[in-house]
Amino acid sequence: MNSNNREHKYTNRLIEAASPYLLQHAHNPVDWYPWGEEAIKRAKAENKPIFLSIGYAACHWCHVMERESFEDPATAALLNEHYIAIKVDREERPDLDQIYMAATQALSGGGGWPMSVFLTPDLKPFFAGTYFHPVDMQGRPGFKTVLTELIKVYSQDRDRIDRLAGEVASRLKEYYGNKTSTVKLDRSIIDAAAQSLIGNFDKVNGGFGGAPKFPHASDISFLFKYARQNDNGDALYAALYSLRQMGRGGIYDQIGGGFHRYSVDARWLVPHFEKMLYDNAMLALVYAEAFQITKDEFFRRIVRGTLDFVLREMTDTSGGFYSSLDADSEGEEGRYYVWSKSDIDEILGEHAEKFCKYYNITERGNFEEHSNIPNVSDASDLYLKALDIPKEEFFAALAESRRKLFEVRAARVRPFTDDKVIVSWSGLMISGFACGYQVTGDKRYLDAAAKAADFIIEQMYSDGELKHSWRGEKNTGGPFLEDYACFIKGLIDLYEVEHNYSRIRLAAELADKALVLFADDSGNLFLTPADKGDHFMRPKEITDGALPAPGSILMQTLIKLSELTGDRKYEQRAEQFLSAISADIAGMPQGYVSAVQAFEYLTGDRLEIVLAGNENRDKFTNILYLSYLPNRVIVVSEIGGEGIPLLAGRQTDGPATAYICRNSACQLPATTPQEFEKQLSDL
Repeated sequence: MNSNNREHKYTNRLIEAASPYLLQHAHNPVDWYPWGEEAIKRAKAENKPIFLSIGYAACHWCHVMERESFEDPATAALLNEHYIAIKVDREERPDLDQIYMAATQALSGGGGWPMSVFLTPDLKPFFAGTYFHPVDMQGRPGFKTVLTELIKVYSQDRDRIDRLAGEVASRLKEYYGNKTSTVKLDRSIIDAAAQSLIGNFDKVNGGFGGAPKFPHASDISFLFKYARQNDNGDALYAALYSLRQMGRGGIYDQIGGGFHRYSVDARWLVPHFEKMLYDNAMLALVYAEAFQITKDEFFRRIVRGTLDFVLREMTDTSGGFYSSLDADSEGEEGRYYVWSKSDIDEILGEHAEKFCKYYNITERGNFEEHSNIPNVSDASDLYLKALDIPKEEFFAALAESRRKLFEVRAARVRPFTDDKVIVSWSGLMISGFACGYQVTGDKRYLDAAAKAADFIIEQMYSDGELKHSWRGEKNTGGPFLEDYACFIKGLIDLYEVEHNYSRIRLAAELADKALVLFADDSGNLFLTPADKGDHFMRPKEITDGALPAPGSILMQTLIKLSELTGDRKYEQRAEQFLSAISADIAGMPQGYVSAVQAFEYLTGDRLEIVLAGNENRDKFTNILYLSYLPNRVIVVSEIGGEGIPLLAGRQTDGPATAYICRNSACQLPATTPQEFEKQLSDL
């Protein structure tokens, strides 16, 4: 163990970890192990149960349980004497998180983080929960009681424990094992998924369902496609209204940009204050789509605010993107982000009244006593309407006020930044920056996407395999399906704006590797390779959660890759993967929206747009990038484009020419931007 930690009373094995989350627990009195052979061997040798704690650095209740229980010497003594305690960063090991979250839901009826799972030495779960209060309260056992009672049962009735663990493991293996039941899907599942989302739409507040309310970016993107393909006004309204309400609410950081994780209330006012890279990646993309559809500057402003936040606060100098910002600072959730009216009055002076009226700042507070979360509401609109000044002048003054408040806020104690780089989330962020560049033309976003892709290639892709996470020159984890699926998507989206065909060649190389590592002959897609032997079952994730299911992302990218490379094997494999989960999709299409999107892409209208020639091409791309065109592929001759099937017979160094083909039926070449714009508008 490192000698520079002598000032700490306790230091455990986590001190050698790369993960910031594990390092946060390195000085607990608990004798923590990282997941690995040493801990598992000891559990078997001493015949002790394993206490597995899974969380992540930005998790508020993970910090609470650490303070209350893992820093408590009495609780640590119980764990150290009777259990082998293992701490896992869910972001480093998404495979373990998936397995034991499924077990937690099966055993307790719910899930979340911190995840607290009790395992037999052969890694099978027999009891699970999430956050445990340190002492008994309101009829629920506290953590010390749970530890005491479970070890009694484990010692006195081991057969019962093993029997229960075996039953849970068998049920999980059966559910997540090879799928053999298939049905023939038709396009009615697309209608069913869309109508389920529309039926769950909150007409008052936007979003879907009640509190707590999550952004559901991929569902909104699906509704955009559905609205376009079916001329459905209800789907379009639900998607746009939801984005507008989120962008006006407290879930969006009105001062510094970027989105918090979710809203604890139904009206998007009070967020859970952590900021995750993947949320901001997917939301940047879907707000860009909203701008393409509406040309409403509100949506483009949110794109800029989100991407500028990521550039400023979540981007490493080497180009990698950080994972998250904590919800807490100085031991309090949200402290960094909230304001008292008196503070704003002092900072803004004569401009405070207009700011406070527009952003709903009051003496009483809208969060906790005297604390406010800036947000925009119907009352804000009425106030603005009543003012007898030009809107441009008012919004310019607001921007200056936000700048001043941001400078003051930047001097506060910042929330902790988890600065590890995760390939899958970075792949999504590359897509977010690429799409942001399309609607803004801001080259900083294109440069950020390209630099991040190059960073992953140089630092996290070796010996033909993608690593999972990177921090401080150290790679950990992988290979995982999510990394391949999301990075392939990012490379394809980057190609659309960078026009470097080597990105597509690498995407195809990664796709070939993914098919070997994660697929079987029956069309099943697993999260890990078959030979990854440190869990009791091979994990699979087919339903969408906070992120779309990685297999569904892979299916979508394989279909697009098939068109870009001319290799039909990719589309055929996507069909096979869809068939393997067809019965699940047919039974509950709203739980498999990303897979439904892949099916819609496979069976619906497709666009091929080819731009050849260099002269005047920017005018063509500007028109193209501001157009909402789902299920499209874009091919532009620029770098390394020799042999691209869609460019065959169309390559030229002269004036730009556009070729638009819909379902393999091509229009006449467009040789002027005006012709091109008209052809796109007629689609």
